[in-house]
Amino acid sequence: MGNAKANQLKTTRHIARKILQLRVTNNLTQEKFAEKINVDIRTVSRAESGCNRPSAETLEMIAEAFNVPISYFYDKSIYEINKNKAEIILEINAKLNVSNIRKLSKLNKLIDFI
Repeated sequence: MGNAKANQLKTTRHIARKILQLRVTNNLTQEKFAEKINVDIRTVSRAESGCNRPSAETLEMIAEAFNVPISYFYDKSIYEINKNKAEIILEINAKLNVSNIRKLSKLNKLIDFI
């Protein structure tokens, strides 16, 4: 019985980290995050701290609001969500068609910066 409880706690903490990661990656305060998913800020705070595991309904609202699969919260692999990275990749792809050496040098600096 103790092992099951330990596994539940581990899962709750994992979900908490995933929620925090999602909020921080989207540059949102807890208050803005709560507004976006239409819950009380205390719900977000408790979910991020691992005090309470969010309900399935809350996880579904978060997943829908941030366009992630529900499996995001349970996936043990690294799953980064960063809209800025996607935008940067698109910009780099567009610039890869540049034949000017000077422009390629600037692109190289941009890639190094990232």
